Amino acid sequence: MDEGGTYRVLNRQIFLLIALAVIAIGVFAFTRRVAAEEQQLDARIAAIWYKEGERQLGSGQIEKAIECFRKATTDALGDRTYTLALANALAAGDHDAEAEQTLLRLRESDPEDAGINLQLARLAAKRGDVPDAVRYYQNALYGRWTGSQVDERERQLRIELIRFLLGHQQRTMALSELLILETELPPSAAAHVEAARFFLEAGDTQHALKNYAEAVELDKNNVDALTEAGEAAFRLGDYQKADQYLKAALELNPAAQKTHQLLSVTEMVLSDDPLDQHLTDRERQERLLRGFEQARQRLESCLSQTSDGHGTAELVGLEDQALGLEPELHSKRPPDSELIRSGTELIYAIEKATSAACGEPQGLDQALLLIGQKHSGAQQ
Repeated sequence: MDEGGTYRVLNRQIFLLIALAVIAIGVFAFTRRVAAEEQQLDARIAAIWYKEGERQLGSGQIEKAIECFRKATTDALGDRTYTLALANALAAGDHDAEAEQTLLRLRESDPEDAGINLQLARLAAKRGDVPDAVRYYQNALYGRWTGSQVDERERQLRIELIRFLLGHQQRTMALSELLILETELPPSAAAHVEAARFFLEAGDTQHALKNYAEAVELDKNNVDALTEAGEAAFRLGDYQKADQYLKAALELNPAAQKTHQLLSVTEMVLSDDPLDQHLTDRERQERLLRGFEQARQRLESCLSQTSDGHGTAELVGLEDQALGLEPELHSKRPPDSELIRSGTELIYAIEKATSAACGEPQGLDQALLLIGQKHSGAQQ
């Protein structure tokens, strides 16, 4: 082939290559556009199924909602919002195992997502798995939150964890979370009352009273805070504080019969304690005699109705002690400190023994028992 022919062949091949390249680019662009359009169509369809799923869930049609969310996740593979919605619907429909597996797959790619950890915590709590529930709750608390009001959501989540721990008798862990919660409380009487009730349930009456006191400072007309503060102070043996809180509560709610009864006992503890400070000898003797006579009556009544051999023997022994001490107590000479102490201890021993043998005391007998507990260091 001559040189001109070779040149023409080369030109033809170059032209063909260029034409093929243009066609390939066109096909690629067309294919890409079609794929994008299909992807957009799938996304629109997925969004429709997601909205329908939310609507079904809102109307209580959980199984229908699950099917809608399944279709949404099929049309938009990898969309976390749709997958999380499916997991939540599965949990709501008691498909717990599938919900957990779905959430665990999501968590693999984002272990710090607070929402995913929270849902896993609730599933573990539902099946009573305390270690797993606590672990996921902690991960949620210290994980990554999105949206606004993060602090409030974290506080509510901690409260949820505390309720779970208290419900499973995990008081030590609950107290640890409560002490953190206490530092995060807003300046709200309701928030402090709620925390105080948690502390009571966890067995920490001292911190409960502290939060009730803060609630009263924030709202002096909060009847619940005043009443429960009085009850907490009463349990702690701080009868002066109990008296103040209960009186303030009754001013706001005079019809509260239980508060009246508690205040009555509180006032008797304050007015009948012979070991109270700043009393004259005569006042001390009068209190001791009044308590002694009340305890003797309780003892005689209990002896007349009990048939238990061991209990009766203890009561008879206390009766003998009372008969031996009675002349000294009625002496015209003011009782010395030793007699006051021994008389108070005998009254307490009688009230404690009669309580065990004949049931819980009422009125002045209850007050005398509390006075004895106060001075003996006994826990209520």
